[in-house]
Amino acid sequence: MGAAWKTIPLFISSSFRDMHAERDQLNNVVFPALRERLQGRRCRLEPIDLRVGVETDRTQTERERELQILKVCLAEIERSRPFLLVLLGDRYGWVPGEDRIKATASEAGFGPEEERASVTARRGRDSASH
Repeated sequence: MGAAWKTIPLFISSSFRDMHAERDQLNNVVFPALRERLQGRRCRLEPIDLRVGVETDRTQTERERELQILKVCLAEIERSRPFLLVLLGDRYGWVPGEDRIKATASEAGFGPEEERASVTARRGRDSASH
């Protein structure tokens, strides 16, 4: 019996309004080639591209929807550690309201932040301290 396969989650971050062509290039060219190379090492690449959306059908309000998106984003970034691919562009990204950040960060076990930051920027700072 051979060695077990290992799954490698890779979180892809960019603002949703930018980088569509770059994300498409990753999904259509780069990741298939990388999957082929990893296969020989019994590794599966699992790109996490939240462009496809986050399930929010059960949420009732905009606040609940944003909290759900923030929770999923933080959880996927954490699950992918240490593999985070950031595509920088002309926009900063989604900055949730301060009340949403505090509630979700507290629930996820993060300390309070003084400044506002995008979801990925905030998680990246938290990750650097681990």
